[in-house]
Amino acid sequence: MKLDKKRICYILRSRYPKIFGIRKGLQRLKIKRLYRCCLSAKEVEECEKNPSKKAEIITPYLSKWKRYLKPSIEEMEDILENSPIYKDREDKDYLRTDMLFCRLAYGFIPSEYAGFELENKTPEQRREFASDIDMNVFGYSVNDIKELQSILDKGDGYLRFSNYFKRDAIVIKNKGDYAQFHEFVKKHPIFVKKVVFSSMGKGVELVNINEISENEKDYFEKLVSTGKYLLEEKVCQHEEMAKFNKSSVNTIRCITFKTDKGVETPYAFMRAGRNGSFVDNAGAGGIVVGVDTKTGILNTDGYDEYGSHYFCHPETKVVFKGSQIPKWEELTSLCKEAAVTVKDISYLSWDLAYTEKGWVVIEVNEVGQFIIPQIVMKRGIKRELEKSLNRMKKVI
Repeated sequence: MKLDKKRICYILRSRYPKIFGIRKGLQRLKIKRLYRCCLSAKEVEECEKNPSKKAEIITPYLSKWKRYLKPSIEEMEDILENSPIYKDREDKDYLRTDMLFCRLAYGFIPSEYAGFELENKTPEQRREFASDIDMNVFGYSVNDIKELQSILDKGDGYLRFSNYFKRDAIVIKNKGDYAQFHEFVKKHPIFVKKVVFSSMGKGVELVNINEISENEKDYFEKLVSTGKYLLEEKVCQHEEMAKFNKSSVNTIRCITFKTDKGVETPYAFMRAGRNGSFVDNAGAGGIVVGVDTKTGILNTDGYDEYGSHYFCHPETKVVFKGSQIPKWEELTSLCKEAAVTVKDISYLSWDLAYTEKGWVVIEVNEVGQFIIPQIVMKRGIKRELEKSLNRMKKVI
């Protein structure tokens, strides 16, 4: 069984000592390590004053921090090749230099660079945005790593929040789970299969047990030989959300902060899939749209992972801005109620779908990137996050 980064983190965290003081020190160390591959303040200042120095200053670090930068370089090349904003540009070397500078100077990953339109912003304007590193620092400051165990694994997350899922699901991990698998697929021949350590819509598949090539038991044994899975009853979304795109379950991401004034829902956005796609995530080809957290009204146009802009859904032609998300108060109340039940975790992201049963949780995410709220709102939220952090219980 291949161990990916999330699974390795899960195993390591499960061995963290129960003594809070020790865990506190480990979290501080984790935050410190986030900055280990960053330019010095002097180097950043020199590049900001003289942009022509960027290539000269960052080049030695491209080999020194090769492993750290590999995911960013791969994402950068994908964006430069496929984004309609950049693919025909002739100055791609300049863009590569500036993207990597922003990664090493401020912590922005290439998708943030593109989504926040950092190319056209001054150093002061760039600092208004919360980066990937800022998100991780925020999360490790208010979320106990030990407690995150029940969130990192989607199977554990389901068991913990099953009352809010409102549908059947099972976790399978070895051959001893065949009996419950057999009963589950007999009741739900069409189901959703999720890799328990996955994100951004990856590792999610709609399965029809009657259409697989092998027999049921062989399929099951092949599955558990590759890892642990969460199998869920297929969600049937309400027509009020299906109007955006029928092939995908269109969801709302609602972020919760536990503060000294109770649970708050500062940011939310809708994700709608494209025609023929089962998943709605922007990282898997979907479209994201901002939501007014007080009213549940869509208050921005749509954007995809490459920065393309949509006034309406390209296939269904439903206009985004001004559309009302149904029973918004029910959604926010559910998130707040569930967030209160989690000890020593003050920042979570909830993915929800609207069904005939009302709002149901699709999954719970430990932290969750701040990239999309900033993309759809076209502004940085770093100062807002700093103010929120001062009103939240810290675990470091």
